Amino acid sequence: MKIKLLMLIVFFSTFSYSQLTKKNWLVGGSGNFKYTKVEKLSDGTKPYDDRMIFNISPNIGYFFYDKLAAGVKLSYTYDNRYHQKYQYFGAGPFIRYYFLKPENRINLLLQAQYNYYGGGGKTIDGNDTGKFHNNGYGFKTGPVIFFNSSVALELTLDYNSTRLNSTELESEFMLGLGFQIHLEK
Repeated sequence: MKIKLLMLIVFFSTFSYSQLTKKNWLVGGSGNFKYTKVEKLSDGTKPYDDRMIFNISPNIGYFFYDKLAAGVKLSYTYDNRYHQKYQYFGAGPFIRYYFLKPENRINLLLQAQYNYYGGGGKTIDGNDTGKFHNNGYGFKTGPVIFFNSSVALELTLDYNSTRLNSTELESEFMLGLGFQIHLEK
């Protein structure tokens, strides 16, 4: 068992270099999950309901310079809050930068993005809440672990600020898990 583990470590460390250089492609995606539990107030009432958000975002990008990529991401979000269930789809550009040398097995990334969402929702009894359009921006940062020259796992802390129907501003932090494939030119 110990020999197999040692062989895996040697295999991944021997071929651990990434394709973060100019003219390469980045294809992958990430997912986020957030659950908020709301406790009752001292008078026994709850100001808000518990909330669950699930988001998945595929993306494609291109390295215009070494360690600097830009591209487009799509997203699907399920949001259950205030006795209503929302589903919305989004799209927007992103730009990301890797801080360490491209040869490093572990790197750090910073990504900035613009988000545009459209969708609709239903109340708990099935009534339609109508269509809506939201927009905002976001940032993500965290370590990237390369399994080999092309495959990487990302563990990120994400911040998103969204203007909801031009009336309400929502800001949130979420943990993210991403998977990227770096394609050579």
